[in-house]
Amino acid sequence: MQMQFEMWSAFHYFMVVFPFVVGVVLYKLTQDKPFTVKRYVAIAMGITLVGILATRQVYIFSTVGLGPEVFPFHVSHFANILLLIVAINPNFRVINAIAWCLTVPAGLAAVIFAGALETYSNVLSIRGLAYVSGHMLIVATGLYLLLTEMIRIDRRALLKAYAITVPLYVLSVIVNKWFTDIFNERTNYFFTNDPGAAAPLKYLYNLGSAVTVSGMTFNPVYLLSLAIIGAMVMFLMYLLAKLRYVRKRAD
Repeated sequence: MQMQFEMWSAFHYFMVVFPFVVGVVLYKLTQDKPFTVKRYVAIAMGITLVGILATRQVYIFSTVGLGPEVFPFHVSHFANILLLIVAINPNFRVINAIAWCLTVPAGLAAVIFAGALETYSNVLSIRGLAYVSGHMLIVATGLYLLLTEMIRIDRRALLKAYAITVPLYVLSVIVNKWFTDIFNERTNYFFTNDPGAAAPLKYLYNLGSAVTVSGMTFNPVYLLSLAIIGAMVMFLMYLLAKLRYVRKRAD
């Protein structure tokens, strides 16, 4: 069965809306259930996420061989693992913060700005289905974890999340260079090489120009702008979580 993806088609709108429907419906269905039931639902969603990721990575390795895409270093790949950890043990506040404030908006951005899917000859292939189902489930799982208050974030956890993600962001520049040299294939973890198919990031990239230092080519204006916007998005997601807590207490 063949299907070509088109931006802003009916299927694309479905991709954007469906994760919110799933998250809210699951929350309503389990709203009055014991916490154990909610946790089992979240764990099942997390296991499904990791299963989708594992299927994708094994498929790529079996068809293409060892390469950059086999390593789960993209932000959305982190999301699959972190959301499962949160479901298993919601007490890890820093992981809560990274999962909700960084990986969930990244998953949502991948659903909204899904231009990469247009490069697939068939979106119903294993990689296409993994992209669609994986990113939608990231958003749905993150929303469900927030609504059930398994995700709990305070200011201290947010600051620690920044302290972890900033070094990872800088490290991605170096890893991209290493993997490009090793595999002779351009890598783009954390989108630090270029905007890729993420259309809005192209405006940031065009603000500056690439420079080469010690054999590493990068766009400093783009990297700084991307870091600032990422930090702002994380803070906005933190505020949304706080609003959820306030409303829950009011209810």
